[in-house]
Amino acid sequence: MKKLYPFLLLFLLPLFTHAQDRVTAPTAIWPELQLSYGVGEDGLLFFRNQYRINTDGRYNDLREAGPLSAFERVEVVLGYEHTLTDHWRGGVILRYAAEDYPQTMFGSLFLRHNGNIKGLYFNKQVMAEYVKQENLEGYGRFRLAAELGKRLPFRSKFITPSISYEAMLLSGLGKKEDVTTEERGIDRTRLLFNVTYEFSDKLRLTPYFMRQVNYYYALVSPVYDEEENLIEEGYTTKRNRISPVVGLELKYTINKATNTASITY
Repeated sequence: MKKLYPFLLLFLLPLFTHAQDRVTAPTAIWPELQLSYGVGEDGLLFFRNQYRINTDGRYNDLREAGPLSAFERVEVVLGYEHTLTDHWRGGVILRYAAEDYPQTMFGSLFLRHNGNIKGLYFNKQVMAEYVKQENLEGYGRFRLAAELGKRLPFRSKFITPSISYEAMLLSGLGKKEDVTTEERGIDRTRLLFNVTYEFSDKLRLTPYFMRQVNYYYALVSPVYDEEENLIEEGYTTKRNRISPVVGLELKYTINKATNTASITY
């Protein structure tokens, strides 16, 4: 039970903060394609292409015209995962995200552990990530994640329902000492429910629902009456932006069997 404590704290992190303003963003739709290729006995190279579509068309502004005008964001991912032992995996991920503004590059190193608890697989992951946005200073963050699931026979196939939670924590990596912008320690959290259906040992389809929360400070402007007399002073408040996401992933693996312990499952 003791080994569960760090991950129980991970789930409870948002509860340790003070009362905050909440805003709810429009629901987004995230279709994604993933291709994985086995490299030797222990390696796995993978490529992902994700599209983000907002149900509020005003946010779909990647381009003014053409096919990309229907998207809020397009992201491409290239990664490599290596099996270190029966329970440990590690790897590197490079991501590029194109939006109206800014364009963003991500570089990540991750370490992943798989185990079992009460008949469920239990994956834990820590990731160190450096984020560089167009015309902005780069910054670092740590991503802590935990996942519970179970692979079940379904007719002649398999389905795998799972639940995962991830917290992204800002670090001082890449920040200049004279920068005084106030930031919250928790950058973002994600609570995700999914079900993976295996058409074969190569092809999988995963619909999911995710509740993403962004944590930041917002400036509330002062209020004046018609004669420009101050009624209420402006102030800074903690704000949580809740974003519902409906996703669908199509995954194909070449030259290697799928594994629930892998970051690509």
